[in-house]
Amino acid sequence: MKIALLLNGKNSRIGGNIGHAVVFDIERDKVVGVENEALESKDISYLSFWALTNKVKEIYIPDMDERLRSFFRKMGISVKKYDELADDRLFRTFIL
Repeated sequence: MKIALLLNGKNSRIGGNIGHAVVFDIERDKVVGVENEALESKDISYLSFWALTNKVKEIYIPDMDERLRSFFRKMGISVKKYDELADDRLFRTFIL
């Protein structure tokens, strides 16, 4: 399963990235791979296409509304706020 943490980007020039995603590949409750992906848009269509293409099953973002959560849920992708990371057994090990 792949889990993505969406981060804000610092490069806002034309043609630059808008954000970043750190994607964790998880098997049997262990991280077996980590990727750093540049995101070119914050548009929901782009993010959903990106998530489906990269086989991401769970996304953590700083803030969201129920419309966004519902949209992704229909595609089989769970979206959670950063606040919910503390409740995740695997990611709790990263939080100091």
